[in-house]
Amino acid sequence: MESPEPFPEFPEPQAGPAPAPGRRAVRCALCGRPLTGAESRRAGLGPACDAKLHPAGPDIRTRRHEVDQDPLPGI
Repeated sequence: MESPEPFPEFPEPQAGPAPAPGRRAVRCALCGRPLTGAESRRAGLGPACDAKLHPAGPDIRTRRHEVDQDPLPGI
């Protein structure tokens, strides 16, 4: 029985540039690609994988709606 790939929608990690001297290579926990940004290295996820796991919440301004209202008496 063949074992399926764990994440078939992600491409295989490719050999990237060598890390700078004194820095160890950090790879994305989801897809395995090398991480270069400081924030990505701290989180352990690249920006694309982080967006897939933590999508942005809905914009509350899109939920607002106008209501027809009678004018206040005396105005």
